[in-house]
Amino acid sequence: MARLDNENNGINIDTFKKFLIHNKNQVISVAVILLILVVLGANAKKGNTDTAVVADTQTEVTETTEVSTEETETEVSTEYQVDENPDINELITKYYTAYADADLETLSGIAVPMTELEQSYIGVFSQYVESYQNIVCYTKGGMEDGSYIVSVSLDIKFVDVETTAPGLDFFYIRTNEDDQFYIDNVYSTFNLSNQENELDNDVVTFINDFEEQEDVIALQEEVQAKYEEAIASDESLATLVTSTIPAAIANWSAEKAEEAKQAEADAKAAAEAEAAAAAEAEAAAEAEAALAEKIANAVTVYVTEKINVRESPSTDSAVIGQLEGGSTTTMYEARDDGWAEIDYSGGQIGYVKLEYLTTDGTTALATAETTTDETTATAATDGFAEGTVITINGSINIRESMDTNSEKLATVYSGNTVTVVMSYAEGWTKVTFDGITGYIKTDLLQ
Repeated sequence: MARLDNENNGINIDTFKKFLIHNKNQVISVAVILLILVVLGANAKKGNTDTAVVADTQTEVTETTEVSTEETETEVSTEYQVDENPDINELITKYYTAYADADLETLSGIAVPMTELEQSYIGVFSQYVESYQNIVCYTKGGMEDGSYIVSVSLDIKFVDVETTAPGLDFFYIRTNEDDQFYIDNVYSTFNLSNQENELDNDVVTFINDFEEQEDVIALQEEVQAKYEEAIASDESLATLVTSTIPAAIANWSAEKAEEAKQAEADAKAAAEAEAAAAAEAEAAAEAEAALAEKIANAVTVYVTEKINVRESPSTDSAVIGQLEGGSTTTMYEARDDGWAEIDYSGGQIGYVKLEYLTTDGTTALATAETTTDETTATAATDGFAEGTVITINGSINIRESMDTNSEKLATVYSGNTVTVVMSYAEGWTKVTFDGITGYIKTDLLQ
């Protein structure tokens, strides 16, 4: 019911806005930050610009709640009933006792639903409250049977402050399936300001109509006058409600905004990690499916000659092993570039020259003794046997691969010796020298 005057309530709204973030479900509205005083306007009618102040924990519908202003079919009953429903009085007293003690378990059981954000706010505000006193319930009928709209006047006794602060609060009360009253906290001032829970526009319009009734406005003015008198009479009370508590709520607001930002960042990181894991799993599944397809289409082939198995389909790629002539292997693909993709060792993919494979086992055995292009050691008379020690005559470069343009690993000079690892039909010999393994043109060794 508070229509707050931004210039006269002692709080700088523009400063507070800096603490807010733009996530709709996490925003702590300016109105809620200001409601730390629960300050009720002396003249709450629309268009009134007088100061609006009351000390409590809630305020009324603000500009943050946009609702329909059309007339509802149900009208608010015309007169207050003062403390005439003992069950409602008991519920409200229980609520304020729990609120002063920050008893969130009790509050969550009678004010439903109560969000984590509101619970956090209560924890901050209640530190300054000793008790709520002189509670009076002004009740009118709600929109449906078993519901009530209640204005509550009270005095707040703050810790270490002698003078109590008069205040006015608002509740929408309903009856549950067990015929027990509970506070519909969807229409608490906190949620009306922050809209963490979805609102029924008809109910909000009903509440707005309630605010415009003469006896409601008269009660607001009465409490406002008492509040102003209390503030004027006690400097410590004035300091608390205009400085100390607003500063505490500003700090709380900043912390909640930072928490919301961090939560958003964490959620984004988690979503990205989940997406990456899903992509990785998808890629693994595709690879597995591709391998399964390869296996389904694989054929057993025979090796006609002892050949090198390479890491990729190129004579420049690394040798990962060898296959003996006459042995068998599984071929996954006969490529158009003259290479065959094979299962070299328990699922390890390797590549060999297609021309040294055949599906005819008889042919493979007949040619197994022959050594040609991709053989391990050239049988021609210009090759060297493994382990041959050769003394260098002149100076010769040792290369990283069988290519004169490949990296030079070392240079050997006259009198140096190299040990043959293997001679190749390509005209190169693999040698070792002083811990280095590389290639030398075969004709330079003869």
